Amino acid sequence: MLSDRFEWLKRGGMILALLAVSACTDTSGLSSSDSDPYEDANRAIHKFNKGLDKNLLKPASEVYGGAVPSPVRKGVSNAVTNINEPLAFINHSLQGDFDDAGATFARFAVNTVFGFGGLLDIGTDAGIIERPTDFGETLAVWGVREGAYIELPVFGPSSERDLAGRVVDLAMNPTRYVLSSTEQQVLTGATVADVLNTRHEFASVINALLYESADSYSAARIAYLQNKARSLGGGLSEDDLEDPYAFE
Repeated sequence: MLSDRFEWLKRGGMILALLAVSACTDTSGLSSSDSDPYEDANRAIHKFNKGLDKNLLKPASEVYGGAVPSPVRKGVSNAVTNINEPLAFINHSLQGDFDDAGATFARFAVNTVFGFGGLLDIGTDAGIIERPTDFGETLAVWGVREGAYIELPVFGPSSERDLAGRVVDLAMNPTRYVLSSTEQQVLTGATVADVLNTRHEFASVINALLYESADSYSAARIAYLQNKARSLGGGLSEDDLEDPYAFE
């Protein structure tokens, strides 16, 4: 989904903030890879994405954030998150994580029934926090290696494994088979609004990364890969702020 464009920001805003204001380090990192095989293509796509942000996404998010009240923006984002909870439930189940699967199912039921279809996040208020996951993480649990780093047009940072996961998620998302064409159009509009809201909410972090860091491509790469490692393994040390693609 388009909202995945900034999911890595939602999960690691503080990490991004630290990385964005620092220069790229010349130290060996945590990855077994010692190169970025698609770097030339990635940098070209990054340049395109950066231009897209500067000329479209950033100004549109400023208009959206200024014109639409925060409770309304939050409600739309809540609804987008809620409608994708069944997909998270499937992935938690495929990972064998039945505790998170059960919590995700309960959260979806509570927010759908008592939160007006997810506009209100009753689940979090009840102590059932969101447990985001995707098929990329399912592949990681199954032992599939991450592969090379990839930057996708529009969608931004990814990897070979997560790109495959994104395709599978799109195919097996239950909402594709339940919603009518009109409802899917509404969902697409809500997803775009969620992206604009995320860009607005994380404006200082994103602006620092894209427009204030010494090398925005490397900064985005570090942030994505290390945040992904943190989400899969839990915990983050100071060494994790090194660039896994840097050379001695």
